[in-house]
Amino acid sequence: MAQTIVVKLIDDIDGGEADETVKFGLDNKAYEIELNAGNAARLRNALAPYIKAGRPAGRGRSFEPPRSVPATKTLFSELSAEERVSFRRWADMPTARRVSDARVRAWIEAGRP
Repeated sequence: MAQTIVVKLIDDIDGGEADETVKFGLDNKAYEIELNAGNAARLRNALAPYIKAGRPAGRGRSFEPPRSVPATKTLFSELSAEERVSFRRWADMPTARRVSDARVRAWIEAGRP
């Protein structure tokens, strides 16, 4: 059986379609965020004065975030875009990137309010 898997990035700021994953670090922590082109440009513009005034850390090397564990498929990842919005509303979360399957299952069993 043939399968086609489509990965759609959702902008973590406005919930629309994202164009890229932006990686950055602050206070020895690595972050990733999916953004559309406009939000990515705003983030880069906001950080530009600090990057210009700063210096590379650790012998001139560029920042390299810690290696992450490969993503596993979750129930949340299998929900449609409309179901994700409804779930976030139910769970009272503006973003829900990594949600326990138990919490999603509870929402599904409750009839997807």
